[in-house]
Amino acid sequence: MNPDLRSFLQILDSAGERELVRIEGPVTPRFELTALALEFEKHYGGEGPAIYCGKVGESSLPVVTNLLGSRTRYALSLGVDESSIAYEWQKREAGALQPVLLNEGPVQEIVWTGEQVDLNRLPVLTHFAEDAGPYITSGIVIAKDSKTGVRNGSFHRCQVKGARILAASLHSRRHLWQHAREAEGMNESLEVAIVNGAHPLFYFGCGMWKGPITTDEYDISGGFMKQPLETVRCKTIDMDVPASAEVVIEGVIPPGVREPEGPFAEFTGYASHNSTQHRIDVTAVTMRRDAIWQDIVSGISAEHNGALRLPQERRVYSALRAQFSSLKAVSYPLSGACRFHCYISMGQGSEGQAKNAIFHAFAEDLSLKMVVVVDEDIDVFNEQEVWWAVSTRMQADRDIFIVPEAAGAMLDPSSDNGLTAKMGIDATISLKNWRAERSTLPPDSVGSAQKRIREILSR
Repeated sequence: MNPDLRSFLQILDSAGERELVRIEGPVTPRFELTALALEFEKHYGGEGPAIYCGKVGESSLPVVTNLLGSRTRYALSLGVDESSIAYEWQKREAGALQPVLLNEGPVQEIVWTGEQVDLNRLPVLTHFAEDAGPYITSGIVIAKDSKTGVRNGSFHRCQVKGARILAASLHSRRHLWQHAREAEGMNESLEVAIVNGAHPLFYFGCGMWKGPITTDEYDISGGFMKQPLETVRCKTIDMDVPASAEVVIEGVIPPGVREPEGPFAEFTGYASHNSTQHRIDVTAVTMRRDAIWQDIVSGISAEHNGALRLPQERRVYSALRAQFSSLKAVSYPLSGACRFHCYISMGQGSEGQAKNAIFHAFAEDLSLKMVVVVDEDIDVFNEQEVWWAVSTRMQADRDIFIVPEAAGAMLDPSSDNGLTAKMGIDATISLKNWRAERSTLPPDSVGSAQKRIREILSR
């Protein structure tokens, strides 16, 4: 069987409470788990543990949230150290493997159809006071190209509006939105399956991976898992879904029908009213006999923003590396909502190299509003170092430029209907008339100090 959610939870259990905290409950499905996750973030300085709760509200399903709220857990899922995440990600996405269809799988041990379907029996959480209601946040919505059969998977917020009704925002410019628009143009319903609860490797390949609409994302998931994705046929629609998933919701998006949805606490930290207001009519729910409901902490959280950050860092790194051999690292900081700001470190090159890198980054990711380029001695994952470089190596009249009225993110509340200004900052050492020398410590002195501190803290 493919790696699944529960096998990853076992890995986290062995890693200790810094990676997984188990709460027997009960907790309310309104706000409480979100508050716990965000308070853990504060306690640990930015990245908290995954949280497993055995009893949430009246549902019989336990809930796990904040599963991908730290870089450590991304590394654990890939089996590498944190410094190798980008390299390993790139290697696995290049090793696509076609899926294998099975006759049966654990995800269909329990089947609800017709009047049995009741989404209110699932422990769907309401995350923030501003949210319009309970939202499925970790569901990967699967759809197929009507002509080629190529499968696409993507995250979309889905509000529970009734026992068999979901309202979803398909976020324009995304592949699912294109499929829905094409089906609507032919006055046909679009069949969709919402996959909830899977190993992170599935989410990496089918949800976080960004590529052409002509690529089947089940193939990419197989590459991440280093084995073909095992699937089973859905019960009420012409679709196959991961056999080892926890819960699958089957349904259709009817043409010309809209369902009010929102507001919802988005990655920006603001409640967003922007929505395509698509309606999903649910036709079946299948699940494991002892299914676990998976949630993603919404809002400006380490998990929600991390799901945006890691794929974009890898994507921009790959694009820039092809042009600049001295590129060292790319970081999308949480302070920039993990979509709007980007820090890039590079080895010293010719004058103007940093500005060229900034233009490449803007071209690769339209959501970016600010790009800062620093020298290779600066750790771009440490914001204090980045802004120290800005304060000591940048002159505003020489090193800052602004591009007005460029295409940006629709969910940016400060944009003008998606139009935004873009700012580039060259915070690299000038090759002209530079005389300053950075203060350093010998490596053996640093190592000795670290050893002594460990001894003091262990007493």
